[in-house]
Formats: sequence, structure tokens, C-alpha cells
Amino acid sequence: MLKVMLLNDGEGRAASLRQTLAAAGVHVVAEVEPGADLAASIAQSAADVVLIDSDAPGRDTLENICVASSHSDRPVVMFTDNGNRETIRDALRAGVAAYVVGDVPAARIEPLLTVAIERFAMEKSRREELREAQLRLADRQWVEKAKGILMKTRAISEDEAHRLLRERAMQSQKRLGEVAREVVEMSQWLGNA
Repeated sequence: MLKVMLLNDGEGRAASLRQTLAAAGVHVVAEVEPGADLAASIAQSAADVVLIDSDAPGRDTLENICVASSHSDRPVVMFTDNGNRETIRDALRAGVAAYVVGDVPAARIEPLLTVAIERFAMEKSRREELREAQLRLADRQWVEKAKGILMKTRAISEDEAHRLLRERAMQSQKRLGEVAREVVEMSQWLGNA
């Protein structure tokens, strides 16, 4: 059974949404009022999904979603009557995994939430892969700079400079990129770079 946290940011649709969720076999484990610290509420709840019932999501709601999404491993699904393209785009940029316009029959709720959970997991995985690729690229750039500094200051070959960096990384139990960055920063501090 899916567990959800419900935030009502609209005019009275929460009661009908609650009934639809119950009919779909979805359990509401927490309800949060607008203006509450969404990130803290998500962390405290045991919800699988965060549902936001909103007539028209305002800037404050979207900012709250953005902050909460960056600190949470739970997808946010928004139920609304607002089909404005710009509002949809803003909600998706804020971290909403699914933006649902209009009423949804109980039979479609669980599949809809399941899709939102899976899409959220895929998107999270892609973001982590991108972050790792960016880190590897940055490390590679630090390593190239550090090798250049070592080659210049010690009059050694590129292979020897790389070997020195690897040895230092193993001795200090740090990533090669971290050691390389330290070499570059120390060299800049000493005025050698």
C-alpha cells in the first residue's frame, strides 16, 4: 500500500482527493498546511510520495517544493486545475515529478503514483551520473594542472609527475583529483603557478 503525505494548497479539493486516495487504497500518513517547512515534514513522514493539492501553485509553494526536492528522496506529485503551460514548466523545474490537471479516477491513482515514483528514481539516477561525470572531469583538469606544475618545478616527465600524484593520493587516502587540487592551490599560494 502506497503511503502519501498531503499538502493542501487549494480551496477544498483535499477532502475529495483524500476520498479518491482512500478508494484507491492509498494511505495518507501526514497532512501539511501551506507555509509549513515542507523539507522537514517530508523527512519526518514515512511517505512514499508527496501529494500537493493546489488550485494554482504560487511562487511560495514552488520555492518550498524546490527546497524540499533538493533534500528529499521522495517524488512530489501535484494535483491542480491549472493547465497553464508556464505554470507546468515552473512546477517541473521546481522538482515536481508529475503534474496532474483535473480530477483523476481512483483506479488511475496508484498507477499514476507508481509512474511518478519510477520517473523520480530515473531522474535522480541521471542527476547523480551527471554529478559524478562533472566531478571526474574537474578531477582530470586538476590532475593536468598539477602534473604541469610538478613537471615545471621538479623538471620531471609527465609520467613521473602522474606517479608522484598517485603515490601521494594513496599515502593520504584521498582521491587523485583532491591531491592534485591541493598541489595546484599550494603552488598558487606559493606563487609558482
